Amino acid sequence: MIEQSDDQVTKRQVSLRLLATSDVHATLMDYDYAKDHRTLNGSLARAATKIAELRADGNATLLFDNGDFLQGAAIAGGEGEAPPIAKKNPVIAAMNHLAYDAVGLGNHEFNLPAEDLQGILKQAKFPILCANLHISTVSDSAVYDALWQPSILLRVSSEDQFGTPHNLCVGVISVLPPQVVSWDKLRIKGRLRGEDMSVAVRRQVTRLQQRGVDVIVVLAHSGISEHEGHGSAENVALRLSELDGVSAVVCGHVHRVFPGPSYASQKGIDPENGTLSGKPAVMPGAHGSHLGQIDLTLVKQAARWEVIDAQSKVHALGGVDPIPEDDAMCAVVESSHVATIARMRRKLGHLPWPVTSYFAMVEDDHASRLVAEAKVAFVREAIAGTAFAAYPVLASVAPLKCGGRAGPAHYVDVPSGEMSARVVEDIQPYSNHICLYDVSGSHVMEWLEKGFSVYNQIRVGVQGQFLHDRDAPTYNREAIYGLSYLVDLSQPARYGLDGEVRNPQARRIADMTWRGAPVAPDKRFLLATNDYRGGGGGNFPMIQTADEIDVGSASVRDILEQHIARTTAEQEQKLDTWKMKSLANTTAFFETGPGAGAYLKRGGMPIDRIGPAVGGFERYQLRFSEFG
Repeated sequence: MIEQSDDQVTKRQVSLRLLATSDVHATLMDYDYAKDHRTLNGSLARAATKIAELRADGNATLLFDNGDFLQGAAIAGGEGEAPPIAKKNPVIAAMNHLAYDAVGLGNHEFNLPAEDLQGILKQAKFPILCANLHISTVSDSAVYDALWQPSILLRVSSEDQFGTPHNLCVGVISVLPPQVVSWDKLRIKGRLRGEDMSVAVRRQVTRLQQRGVDVIVVLAHSGISEHEGHGSAENVALRLSELDGVSAVVCGHVHRVFPGPSYASQKGIDPENGTLSGKPAVMPGAHGSHLGQIDLTLVKQAARWEVIDAQSKVHALGGVDPIPEDDAMCAVVESSHVATIARMRRKLGHLPWPVTSYFAMVEDDHASRLVAEAKVAFVREAIAGTAFAAYPVLASVAPLKCGGRAGPAHYVDVPSGEMSARVVEDIQPYSNHICLYDVSGSHVMEWLEKGFSVYNQIRVGVQGQFLHDRDAPTYNREAIYGLSYLVDLSQPARYGLDGEVRNPQARRIADMTWRGAPVAPDKRFLLATNDYRGGGGGNFPMIQTADEIDVGSASVRDILEQHIARTTAEQEQKLDTWKMKSLANTTAFFETGPGAGAYLKRGGMPIDRIGPAVGGFERYQLRFSEFG
């Protein structure tokens, strides 16, 4: 909170309210299409109710979205399922209905083919912003031309304490991680050029100040990093808040909530009052879980208004007593909602056993294995008759729905029996495409070392340690199928989460074999992964020295659906994978969703249920002496 002087209190004051959503991921209504039931979680329709309430307070109010709005829930469609360009997109229709004042782009907007993104964004009745993605000079980049602008100046009227109206000039800038150019290179390589977020914001601040702006808001599709990083790192919201001229920051991308207890109080970060570098900031979760609110108080100083006080807060929208959904917004998307349910119920095949991800961080799980099988089958067909036909094919897979910040319901949980299209959505929630690399045994070893760096080091002979931080990004825990290996968590992690080698002598991966034979450093393999990982997502540095092999454009969802339809999901038992190494007299706690109990006895794992944990999770204890 900014301290007011006595002189400022006596001057004319005006207020300005900023409301923000972020990382909505097409969660328009409280319906989980992958599970085919309603939820008590957040949604844009719940946010709509709170937005109307806060707008009705009488304050001058602006509404923003901070990116990643088009992709995520099945109602948004996907490649091959996206609504035709001429058809109304349900996400844009909902946002038009809510009358957003400005919307920033997120990295997941570029999961869509350029032509589809162009057609969808042209339906928006609100300005779309991005200051650090620039059109390149190549001939086919015109598809992105004029879809967004770097910043905008909004004029809003606000009454002072005496009832006199005044005009405020509010500048809005938006930036996103420049790494999107690599993450989504399949669609945008060569067409767009990414720029460091701080450089772009600094330039736009200067331009807006030259236009006489009073307030500058940065929509930063970027998280709050509690550690210093290089200039083009993903999560630089703290650094952006330090820039002169910035009045307030909306953060996002990492699906966390700020202000709130998930952040520690440290230099520049005040999680209780909701400030970064002393400036108000919010991060409103993900999937419509929260609505961010920043209230500014301004006084006239010379020719411009100056912020003298600010308050930040976030409103939880779901939970035991959720905010009701706005009927008018639900009506706008009702036809798309009904059509999506019908599409998700389309029958594909049969599952001979349950598919879950509750124990994906503990052992080989059926959900990951299905994706690996589908990737391997696709690659073997693609390389038939080529010079690579004799190469062994491996597949890397990460658990994409494994609790964490998304909550205790964020797990794959599909019973055996007849399977519908919603299962594919459940297992593969993102619109990733397959990528194939020619790799060596050394590449594979380093890949696995990086993939298992999300775990804590487990001390031998110690009881009740935590296996991993529940906030750790499980989508960066990569397992490789087609090899057999042990994971020795008594060793420190060789890599940091940023991809830098932290412990050069450490090795967590042991006894790595292919078909029973040790893997030599120069042994050649084909490794199937996805375009996010291939583009640098998760900071796997070994990808930089591997040769990519062109196998065309194929979405992981499509090849997974084809694999299930063809095989009725019969597992290929020869597709070896990982196990935890036995550690004598050692236990560790592990938290997962409450649905895990139904599958505990089936797997025969050395694991015991402890009881409920914070946030609706369930705590289990692993007996490491019985692994391996």
